[in-house]
Amino acid sequence: MELKTKRCRSCAKDTFERLDAKAEVDPFFARYGLQIEVSQTIDIPLFDWGLRRKVDRLPSGLATKIHPFLDRLRRGHILTDLRIKIPYGLCTSCSFLAPWYEVGDDQLRDYYAFYLEKEYKQARTAFQPSFAQLGQVMGSKEEGENRRNQHEAFINPYLTRLRQELHKDELDLLDYGGGSGMLLPKLDWVQGTVLDVDSSSSPRKASQSNYDVVQCLHVLEHVGHPLATVEQLRALCVPGGLIYIEVPLEFPGERAVRAGQLPPCHEHLNKFSLKAVEGLLAAADLEPEVVQTAEVDFLHLDGLTPVVRGLARRPFRN
Repeated sequence: MELKTKRCRSCAKDTFERLDAKAEVDPFFARYGLQIEVSQTIDIPLFDWGLRRKVDRLPSGLATKIHPFLDRLRRGHILTDLRIKIPYGLCTSCSFLAPWYEVGDDQLRDYYAFYLEKEYKQARTAFQPSFAQLGQVMGSKEEGENRRNQHEAFINPYLTRLRQELHKDELDLLDYGGGSGMLLPKLDWVQGTVLDVDSSSSPRKASQSNYDVVQCLHVLEHVGHPLATVEQLRALCVPGGLIYIEVPLEFPGERAVRAGQLPPCHEHLNKFSLKAVEGLLAAADLEPEVVQTAEVDFLHLDGLTPVVRGLARRPFRN
């Protein structure tokens, strides 16, 4: 007996449907994010059943050569089944794909308190040795400067226009989840504040609630409840001010989802579509200025990353 439909955590409509298929969870995120303890189980596939006995029937010289090769395959975890799966849901109104159960803040705070720091990189490299090289670029100063240049190319014209509309000499800008502040625009008339996503911070704990601009880049795919987060950010923005969100475009398409082809669950819990971002802004009572797809160059990734940009205004009426 299972609930099949509930409210969407992006558009707030009662059209978030539980999927029959489950998504596989990245083992590192399962351990440190969802905090699921797992143990290995051994599965013997049909192709291996009785294979050693069959090889023994071959001429002894040939069998002697084949057995070490089979042993190497086994030591390489060919027979190890270490898959963790969790239920996912799909919103039929806005094409938002996310875990059926909302992931708790405490679980995610434990994970992100050390995000991209030395302890995080050491733990992840233990799971994925190849991450050692990737981790040198991910979050680096070079990558940060590259991303800021792309971000400024988009946002600066809107900041200039907003400054004129509000008749202000300076704009106060809050970057929620901005880490070291690498994505704060380098403009003399923009006063930037960073509220990082760590074990103690939340949008409700910002030092003031009258920011002209609130930006939230590549954060909402990580949180348990995107709409609740945007509603908190909205409360920090002045009437007439701008809220800008950017998320990776990772929704594989409804046909693929219905066919059970779910992308893996890792630290990007939520898979957004263009419609999901439109629904998210509308549900938060924001007036969209621009909702569009684009491509961003993350240096640690191979090629350009498709994203959804959502720029909206907090209405003057409230």
